[in-house]
Amino acid sequence: MPPMHLTQQLSPAYESVVPNTHLPGLDQKRETAGLLVSVGFVCLAAVRDVYLGGLFQRVNPLLIVVVAFTLCTVLFLPAALVGSRAGLMLLRRRPIDLLWVNVISASAWLAFMYALKLIEPSIVQIIYSGIGPLSVIWIENKFLRANRGTRLTRSERLAYLLLLATLVFAAVVVLTGLSGVAHQSFGTAAFGVIVAAGGGISISGVTMLCRRLNDAGVTPSALLSLRFPATAITAATFMSLSPSGLPVGFSWIDALLVIAVLLIVAASYVNQVAISLASPLTVRVILALGPVLIFFFQMIEGRLLASPYSLIAGILYGFAAVFAAIARQRAIRAATSVT
Repeated sequence: MPPMHLTQQLSPAYESVVPNTHLPGLDQKRETAGLLVSVGFVCLAAVRDVYLGGLFQRVNPLLIVVVAFTLCTVLFLPAALVGSRAGLMLLRRRPIDLLWVNVISASAWLAFMYALKLIEPSIVQIIYSGIGPLSVIWIENKFLRANRGTRLTRSERLAYLLLLATLVFAAVVVLTGLSGVAHQSFGTAAFGVIVAAGGGISISGVTMLCRRLNDAGVTPSALLSLRFPATAITAATFMSLSPSGLPVGFSWIDALLVIAVLLIVAASYVNQVAISLASPLTVRVILALGPVLIFFFQMIEGRLLASPYSLIAGILYGFAAVFAAIARQRAIRAATSVT
């Protein structure tokens, strides 16, 4: 169980992600705009995941993490100082929230990067994104006593059961060696599934914390400027303890690193905008549409085998995600009409 002060701080955010809960001030136009931005993020993230999955076979993921998230701070902090001073002041008054955003972001991103290195990117995205809506509901029912009376609609319950079934199927595809990664040991596959699931749960928590800060008036650029210092520092610490240590300078792979960093930074900003507009549950559901897109990008890249089981998992998951998104939108409309 997380510390009690964390659950107390998370409680207001969950009012905007749990169906049939009172949703004061929720604007349908913002929700729709957030949904569209989330779709754009899915496309950008699909390119990023396939590219990073291949790059990590040659480059230490920690190096990418250090460079990308240091650059996030370097780029967005000056911009926030110029255009989002009020947001930065709000963050100064919420140090505990900011600390947890940093800590959970670090665990989520490090887990995600290593999952991409270990197992098929389309399966990573299924597990990482798909466990998000399920973990939101689980955390709400487990830790937030104020919302224990909340009930899902019948359609939502069915949608989440389908999501869970697809997660299990995707994990079985990896563990039985039926994915696009050839000649992989069971231990490596199992570890990849575990870190993908752990990262997905972590990113759900940080998504809700970010939405809470957005609702308090913190702009996406201000939050992005201070969200990742702990991620960069943690990765740099692990690299310094590894046999190779921190790199003295860039090698011939400079251009590949630059592309990877730009993809991560751009996708992070687009995702932050989506979080500021849409409810966290909507964002997490839309992200689940990416696995099929990632699968076809994998085929273009040519590094992995074309596993029909991975494609089936992606299609089933896309169906379940669309079903969940429709159920979510209906719940929002019903709650708005009541208020």
